[in-house]
Amino acid sequence: MTPDPSSKPAGQVLKLAFLWHQHQPYYKDLLTDRYLLPWVRLHGVKDYLDMVEILDSHPRIKQTFNMVPSLLEQLEDYANGTALDPHLEISLKNAQNLTFEDKSMMLELLFQANYDTMIGPNRRYAALHRGRERAGAEWNTAEWRDLQVLANLAWVDPMFKSGGRMKELVAKGEKYTESDKLEVLEFQRKIIQRIVPSLKAHIESGQIEVSVTPYFHPIMPLLYDTSSALTAMPGASLPKKRFQHPEDVDRQISDAVAMYERLFGRKPVGMWPSEGSVSEDIIPIICKYGFRWIATDEEILAESLRIPARHDLPNSLINSGELYRGYKFQKESATISIFFRDHALSDNIGFVYSGWEPERAADDFVGKLRAVHNNLILRNVPDPIACVILDGENAWEYYRNDGHDFLQALYTKIGAAPWLETCTFEQYLSGRPNLVQLKRLFPGSWISHNFAVWIGHSEDNKAWDLLGAVRDQLEAFQKATPGFDQDKLKVAWKEIMIAEGSDWCWWFGPDHVGPNNDDFDRLFRSHLANVYRLTDREPPPELFQPVRTSFIDAHYLKPIDFIRPKIDGRVTQYYEWASAGFFDCAKAGSTMHKAERLLSGIWFGYDESELYFRLDRGVTVDRKRFMSFDFEIEFVNSRKSAVLIRPTEKSVTLDGRLDDKINFAIGDILEVGIPFNLLPIPKQNQYLVRLSVLDGGKPSESWPPAEALKIELPNPKEIPWVV
Repeated sequence: MTPDPSSKPAGQVLKLAFLWHQHQPYYKDLLTDRYLLPWVRLHGVKDYLDMVEILDSHPRIKQTFNMVPSLLEQLEDYANGTALDPHLEISLKNAQNLTFEDKSMMLELLFQANYDTMIGPNRRYAALHRGRERAGAEWNTAEWRDLQVLANLAWVDPMFKSGGRMKELVAKGEKYTESDKLEVLEFQRKIIQRIVPSLKAHIESGQIEVSVTPYFHPIMPLLYDTSSALTAMPGASLPKKRFQHPEDVDRQISDAVAMYERLFGRKPVGMWPSEGSVSEDIIPIICKYGFRWIATDEEILAESLRIPARHDLPNSLINSGELYRGYKFQKESATISIFFRDHALSDNIGFVYSGWEPERAADDFVGKLRAVHNNLILRNVPDPIACVILDGENAWEYYRNDGHDFLQALYTKIGAAPWLETCTFEQYLSGRPNLVQLKRLFPGSWISHNFAVWIGHSEDNKAWDLLGAVRDQLEAFQKATPGFDQDKLKVAWKEIMIAEGSDWCWWFGPDHVGPNNDDFDRLFRSHLANVYRLTDREPPPELFQPVRTSFIDAHYLKPIDFIRPKIDGRVTQYYEWASAGFFDCAKAGSTMHKAERLLSGIWFGYDESELYFRLDRGVTVDRKRFMSFDFEIEFVNSRKSAVLIRPTEKSVTLDGRLDDKINFAIGDILEVGIPFNLLPIPKQNQYLVRLSVLDGGKPSESWPPAEALKIELPNPKEIPWVV
């Protein structure tokens, strides 16, 4: 039962601090002035301005927005009309003059949007999506132009399509003109032009605080010294040469402060270190520039205090209330206040609530805060503060109406709760709260309290070695040629700073996969290669070789023989699945990290008559909870099909119809056998499969996080297909 937020218990108010982290990698090639990817522009028109202006309807709600300076720099380019990316370039082309190559690029780029929330709801855009396989031969000029317009309208935030000319263009639906298209693209630019002025106005009104990250979003502890990774990762393999440049940490921060002061007319006092990455060594450099506070994850606090974060033990961070305090840490003569995010509360917004009805999601969130508050009163915790810190852009693509319905409901309920008060971190500190002195600060990030995403894997280490080698040679070149063009050297050092950003190693190693992995690899190496070009030298051959190996190789094993498992919900004997294929969910990830994995692995294989799947539950998911979920196996070939398994109802449906020929059993594991003669004949002798765990009928987790599993089948003559 959800507590009544209007009833006021005895005790003090719980402060609630939201921090929305707004960030995109640096996509610009400094030598060509071209942007390789369009995400700054597209998120700029969908996720930055509306997040601030929605607060105008909720004057009691205070927020903190963390704006990465390299994102602000790129937004300036788009606002000034000097940025051009492939998505924008192909959208600007007159539809009458499109070449075959142009049309191929449009089909690749202009459907890069969430289908359920951005493509599917628009009748015309969805129809074009369905018909894209016949586009080259059959589409006329009007259809290609409609795609150009709708692909850009889809990224305009709903707030800005609710009236005026954009509302008219949405209602028009099809048969757009070139003039219509140019109106949409110019409107996008005007939205981006309003972002910084709106942030500044809301800072001055006291409703928001804007914090920063070091300029190009580097992992500061690793820039300071890559050996700092060993505290949380003892025995880890590190780059061949130690990277140790505290002066680069200093420069990334000083440039961030200069950018902030230029745009907002004041110095920043708060920082979300890139990926919540902290160490004791970087604190004096941060404090040197006048910062009063930083924030990171609850697991850093748990490791710093040497107590568990989320266990039923009374001394855990949650149960003791220690998570909901403000802290301070001193290194030498530098003292900084530190806040720690509630991982689960933040994850609920980032991962869970998108599939819920907005009112129910808002009630659940406030109810969880009420439970926290009641526990803090019981334990008499002074000056309590709950910190909700998360990505402020990627989550909203999965919400209906880009999250507006949820945020309106959430802010209304928070504003009506007298025991709850939002604040910025600066406002919290201005009340002179009783801060707890930390004796140690554990080095790590918000992901598993370590740096494993960015260092330790062979690809990550290779990237660090490339960065270190190019940096060393630039330093040597500068010393050897004191008369060289200083403007070129300045740009060359900027390329080094860009390459120090966290985004490149995010996509290296086995942790993440997405449609642009190879683009990020090329971008990273191009920034390093440009250092040579700017100093009038040829880049070495190693900068033309990919850093990445195949993602699928890192997580995917193919079947090696037929299997004949007993479908009984348990591993009957070791060799039952020994010849099956395997996808490792525990190691694979998405562009954001959940605190919990519902599945740890997916096994798949076949015999002459059936296709088999085995789903292993995550380490934190008990048997009873595992059996409460529904499971969907989706075949995403050109002729789609889906199997839905409902264990609590003991039923299976195939494409919405009950089917008793599909066999399943659930216990410690889920095992499924699907006769081939129920499935469509696959093209190229392979199935493309996605598997989802459903909670309350909504997907809670899907694997793989992008693309699909490729299951190659034996000779078709060996399988009894029925058409």
